[in-house]
Amino acid sequence: MNLKYMKGNFDCSILVLSSDAYQPILKIWDFYHQKNWKCPYNVYTVSNKKHYESKNVECIVTGVTWEENASHFKPMILQGLKKITTKYVLFMVEDQIIVNPVISENFYHALNFMERNDITKLRCLSMPEPDLPLEGNPEGPITNENFGMISKNNEYRNSLQAAIWNKERITELLNSTEGDFSGWHLETDKTLKKYSKKWKYVACRQGKGGTLLSRNEGQTDSPLLQYVELVRWGKLDRLYYDYFKEMFEKDGIDVTSKEYEPFGGNLTKEELPE
Repeated sequence: MNLKYMKGNFDCSILVLSSDAYQPILKIWDFYHQKNWKCPYNVYTVSNKKHYESKNVECIVTGVTWEENASHFKPMILQGLKKITTKYVLFMVEDQIIVNPVISENFYHALNFMERNDITKLRCLSMPEPDLPLEGNPEGPITNENFGMISKNNEYRNSLQAAIWNKERITELLNSTEGDFSGWHLETDKTLKKYSKKWKYVACRQGKGGTLLSRNEGQTDSPLLQYVELVRWGKLDRLYYDYFKEMFEKDGIDVTSKEYEPFGGNLTKEELPE
């Protein structure tokens, strides 16, 4: 079976959440996305008022003012989603750095699985862990061994870890309550969680391709995306010294330069926040 010609394989885009202040981190995301994925999908990012220059990423300048409480999240994402015309969108944050080669064919399988089983969200790793068996016929790496359903009462059901979403439904979810809000609010708000219960969510299983590399957990071996979070509480994660430093130096990325000063690029591991 030639997956390249199966319906829906290319009906997806990538939307990377960012902001003007985080464009130096977005540059690193952009570099490793290009290095590790011969990507068949259009890539978009959102900014406040500053255009991000890239041959690989289309920047949607929203004009939304950055807010300290991060309530700019909702209007910025909605503007990004409005620009996108595909049925599905892979949603990522700019500090989720892709660290190993991506196999596009696995995404084709994931999209076909979502289409055939009316899945609203397929998360690439286990945060939180799925707590029900997978529903629907297996599709490539999307098997009950590697993935499971997220129950309606699962904590962090609306987690912002990298996931493929049905674009219309995430738009509906964001618009289901009045007022602007942050990404943290989306993840934790009980009203939004309740609203999402009418949809089916899937996530990778821990130890079966869904563990995020952090101080306390092992590297993700996800069949979809293998990424590491670079930033913690606005500064480079201490993990930078354990994982990224040698890789960045090899690839000519200098986080001690001036543009990375706001992220603690000149700080020692002990000086970075825990």
